[in-house]
Amino acid sequence: MSIEEIFKIAAAIIASLGGGALLLAAFSHWLGSLWAKRMLQNERAKHEESLQKLKAENEAALEDLKAQIDTLKQKELNRHFDKLAIYKDVIHIVSEILRELEAVATSTQESISADVEHSFALNRNKAYGYISLVSCQEVLDKYNEMIDFFIPLLYEGKQATWEQMREKADSMLNAMRNDLGINEGEVVYRGTR
Repeated sequence: MSIEEIFKIAAAIIASLGGGALLLAAFSHWLGSLWAKRMLQNERAKHEESLQKLKAENEAALEDLKAQIDTLKQKELNRHFDKLAIYKDVIHIVSEILRELEAVATSTQESISADVEHSFALNRNKAYGYISLVSCQEVLDKYNEMIDFFIPLLYEGKQATWEQMREKADSMLNAMRNDLGINEGEVVYRGTR
């Protein structure tokens, strides 16, 4: 056998196997592509299902969070209105005693009315309790400063000017305004009396 014949036989064997190999390779490629597409579709379906589940969970959590926020808003709003109502009552008590103290300080009245003094004595402790329930320490401190200033005027015969009395009341009012979130500056008595 010559080299030529060996090459011819080898070429024939390779050619016969190569055609089958080519068919086998083509079939393997087609089958692999088919399997890959099916696996990709299955994975996409799983991911889509997971995504939908996550969306549903997130929407439920978001709705729950919105409900909690609405509840907190309502509680804060109720608390704000409670403070406002209590502060109005405190201002009424303070206005009554200020009117009497002013009358005595300006000598238009000799002494404080017994009814007003009794009302003040009774209501100042209630006001302290109400402020303590809904307010901050700053408001309570300013209220106490004012009451501690008024008591010697009422019961010990001490003297004070209208401006001093008004300053104590304004200080308490400013603390209340701060607590209510009114931040347009402090109120100050600028009158002449």
